[in-house]
Amino acid sequence: MTDIFSIVPAERAIQILHPGTGAPVGLSITLRPDSHPKVQAALRRSVNAKLVARNKLPAATADHDRIELLVSAVAGWEWQGDLTFNGDKPECSECNVKAVLSELPWVASQIDQEMADTAAFYRTSSHD
Repeated sequence: MTDIFSIVPAERAIQILHPGTGAPVGLSITLRPDSHPKVQAALRRSVNAKLVARNKLPAATADHDRIELLVSAVAGWEWQGDLTFNGDKPECSECNVKAVLSELPWVASQIDQEMADTAAFYRTSSHD
């Protein structure tokens, strides 16, 4: 018998793919599910800003909010092989994640797509 409480969202790792070839580039990113408190807090900040502005936010603000939401979803990363960002293998910090996602929109888009796959974050425990 499966207890419904065993169906829980979990962090998951994704491989960032080259936008032209689809081959892994050597960057593995661990994503938090959208139900994680950090992701929920970023979402609430974005919604509150829209409510205050009565949906009259400039596009740059919408882009900023999207990046902030994606940054909140990144729990960690691993730079593999020779892959670097501006010559470094940066530690996973909010500042560094924001820099990567802001400067490499194709990476942000892949994270956005993976976050939309809600089912991929759910699993059942081994206590079934």
